[in-house]
Amino acid sequence: MKKTLLALLTSFSLIGSAWAIDRDDMIMALQDYMEMASFGDGVIMAANLAEIKDEVVLVDARQAHDFSNNAIPGAINIDWRFVLSELDKLPEDQMIVLYCDTGILSSKAHMALRLVGYDQVRVLFNGLAGWHEHTGQ
Repeated sequence: MKKTLLALLTSFSLIGSAWAIDRDDMIMALQDYMEMASFGDGVIMAANLAEIKDEVVLVDARQAHDFSNNAIPGAINIDWRFVLSELDKLPEDQMIVLYCDTGILSSKAHMALRLVGYDQVRVLFNGLAGWHEHTGQ
């Protein structure tokens, strides 16, 4: 399934139009992906992150000005919209934890990374707000 979806996404980038790819094939591949993902599989709670924070790549998926104003110490900043164009900053063999203010934007980046084969990627539940609530910072 992963290879089928990757082939479809590669075709998409080469052809330039999602509608140039058979829409039914794309839907089927995406549905297969969504069915295999278990509920909560891609989420990490702030308490769990605090225990392993030094072992993960922590990515703030917000815009640069938000990152510069308030970020989790040790995080790097990759705007969620550019996560695929900045894959060179992300290891494939280490857990990546994405966060934003609430988890919505980082969830979009999470799905994109999962679709291109990153298996060890998580989203911080409740985002930066959840982190601050847990740490009191």
